[in-house]
Amino acid sequence: MGAIGDVIAQNIAQPTAQQTEKTKLTDGSSQVAGYDPMRTARFFLYGCIFGPVAYKWYSLLDRRFPLPLVTLGSSAPSGLGTSGAKLLAIGKRVAVDQVAFAPVAIGAFFVAMGAMEGKRISDICASLRVKYRDALVGNYALWPWAQLVNFSVIPLIYRVPFSSVVSILWNVYLSWINSRRSSGVPIKSV
Repeated sequence: MGAIGDVIAQNIAQPTAQQTEKTKLTDGSSQVAGYDPMRTARFFLYGCIFGPVAYKWYSLLDRRFPLPLVTLGSSAPSGLGTSGAKLLAIGKRVAVDQVAFAPVAIGAFFVAMGAMEGKRISDICASLRVKYRDALVGNYALWPWAQLVNFSVIPLIYRVPFSSVVSILWNVYLSWINSRRSSGVPIKSV
């Protein structure tokens, strides 16, 4: 899914001839951006590594915050009712996912991509300083809602595939952010 997201990002963000001319005027560059298959290969490799990690993480959350069984006449602890107890468990899963896993996963993404791009450690650190915050904010705009759906209605065995479909959009965004230069110059539009 990472490779699909990257291919989409490269095609969306590919500059037109007019934008290339503007780039010549502002920074002296005249190179026309094209499709980078190695960039897509890096996203593919990262996805192959991240998928099993995500599955283990979802399994841990499932064990740590089990959803109450719904049976006729059952009562949940603390008088919450079965649906209240389920919402509480889902809320805990989403909160732990977003507080503990997301910040680490985003940092790991930029470090892994930087390493696969052959960047020096100092360049990877500079990239993190410039891109990490934007990626984390983007994460908080998308993933809590996706995870709410994921944890509430998607069976464990399908959670990684569900997340993978949502992650196509996420990977478009990550690819776009990762392709920015680490100079701190913001991208004006996708």
